[in-house]
Amino acid sequence: MPIPPESQLPGLPGFNPDNLQPWTVQVVVSMTVLALCSTALRVLSRHLNSQKLWWDDWMILFSMGWNLIVVGFIFAMHASGMGLHADLVDPADIVMMAKWLVVAEILYAFNLGWTKLSLLLMYYRIFRFPYFKRMAWIVGVFVMAWVVCITFLFVFICVPVEKLWYPDLPGHCINQVGTWIANAISTIFTDLIILLMPIPQVWRLNLKMREKLGLTAAFGLGSFVVFASAYRTSVLFTYSKTDPTYTLTPTVGWTAIEMSAGITSACLPTMLPVLNKILRWFRGRRNGESSTGYSMRHGASGGGDVSRHDDNVSSAAANSRRHLSSSFYRLPDESDPDRVDSAITNDSKLDLHSDSKEGHEPKLQVVPKDGDRESSDDISLGRL
Repeated sequence: MPIPPESQLPGLPGFNPDNLQPWTVQVVVSMTVLALCSTALRVLSRHLNSQKLWWDDWMILFSMGWNLIVVGFIFAMHASGMGLHADLVDPADIVMMAKWLVVAEILYAFNLGWTKLSLLLMYYRIFRFPYFKRMAWIVGVFVMAWVVCITFLFVFICVPVEKLWYPDLPGHCINQVGTWIANAISTIFTDLIILLMPIPQVWRLNLKMREKLGLTAAFGLGSFVVFASAYRTSVLFTYSKTDPTYTLTPTVGWTAIEMSAGITSACLPTMLPVLNKILRWFRGRRNGESSTGYSMRHGASGGGDVSRHDDNVSSAAANSRRHLSSSFYRLPDESDPDRVDSAITNDSKLDLHSDSKEGHEPKLQVVPKDGDRESSDDISLGRL
């Protein structure tokens, strides 16, 4: 069996010095599976709440499908030798990898745009303040304008375009790494704007401090994508034209992380129904085991039935209290576009109450401070 040749090019600190292809597969596959699971849980949460999918849900599904296309091009680059040192890769494969890279960059920019639009649509659905809706439109237009500009930058890094993979052709190129860094900075900027947009609205609500903190944390779950974008920016400096197939790999890996982290972060605030169902299942199983053990020990006594009944009543009461205490960060849906949610301001007080009829979910009642309950609005709390 012939011994494979060894590269004379150095490796990157913190990475395998010879071959990054296994690392690429592990990172891309694991993050893509995470994004797929997050999207599936979001759809399941909608089903558990008996809600139809709205535009933000369809947009994140579209973004997930777009993500899979980008992943396909990443694996095309992988098949062309990405992850190996350039002196071990056929020059024709290096050219092919550069071509796949241009397509993947364009699709990557649009993927980030779709995910950001999904978040803005979710804000539009939840917050019905007129000025906030205008702000969501403005930011959305800015995001898509940014996507178009970045696309032109990626396509025309070199003029003619072929000079990007045939450096000896006449023409000129702008700094490729500089273009990537400009894109990364603008990505982080738009991520921060979208992340911070709902926070002032949350703190305008007339809620307890812990409830405001809980809402802030729910919307702040997207901060991970900001970290991923920031770390990816630092990785861009590892790229070298003398060894493009090897040094490009960390950037591509963190690109996959950034895309999947964005989709996961956009889905996390909507997963509460699934998480509640899982918690109730574990609690019910634990209570069932405890009840079974108790009945085996005391089944012969006449008070066994009464004790089990008391346990069930106590458990139901505890579950009801937990449901009410955790419902403060469930926000209204857009299923009724004529509903006026903008009444939730400091000019109103909030009353959390539960309908005693079975099957009715808790409501968030907006009651004017003058106490006129007849003019109040009932807003469903299970619709985030």
